[in-house]
Amino acid sequence: MVAQVMRLAARACRLRKGQSKVVLVLSGDYRHPFEGERIRRTVRRSVRIAEALDSSLPDVWIYGADCHRLPAIQSGALETWIADWAVLARSPVFGEITESGNPLARSVRKYGLFKGGSVAGAMEVLRKEYETSRVPVLVLFHVESMEGEDRSVARQLEKASGKPLFWQFLAQLDGTSYSVLNRLDDVRRERPMITNAHYSDSWNMDISAGFDTFQQFAMIKPYARWARESRR
Repeated sequence: MVAQVMRLAARACRLRKGQSKVVLVLSGDYRHPFEGERIRRTVRRSVRIAEALDSSLPDVWIYGADCHRLPAIQSGALETWIADWAVLARSPVFGEITESGNPLARSVRKYGLFKGGSVAGAMEVLRKEYETSRVPVLVLFHVESMEGEDRSVARQLEKASGKPLFWQFLAQLDGTSYSVLNRLDDVRRERPMITNAHYSDSWNMDISAGFDTFQQFAMIKPYARWARESRR
């Protein structure tokens, strides 16, 4: 039912299935979002958006010290993928963390996870990966922290203006310390060509199924508006 409502929402936004690419980017700054429901909810919501817009399931990336593409989500195997790449056992109260078990746990050192991460560095990798896409790309970009990155993220926004990429940032950053994501209106006033970015601070909320669908609809509206204008 939720997937059907999302498809209707996409039609209401005049978005046709198969004419967009959906990319999900997970923050590997900290491990605690993987120990709870946050990352699992984010993956499931992103897949529902991709099912409404894309001809395939979303590409998924994760960034920490570097940005890496994760294995593809196979049709009909979403929960298996989540168990492999979106879940970690809770950290022990006493003793050291032993990273073993699922593929994500075994890849922590290889991917440089949970020691901080670079939003701007990940944006650079993704821009180079998708800037020649033949269809508009909706990048669902999960952010946990971006301390000290305002200027470098602003530069990446500038570099990606005019590219077929729309940055939909998903974050709950500290409202007492505004980042460039909180100031996208100021960014657009100073650089009017930067029209391909939007910030949501309520994506990670645990909400009812009905409001969840409303949230996903809200996620695609700014992208739909930009995609229509970019085709003119």
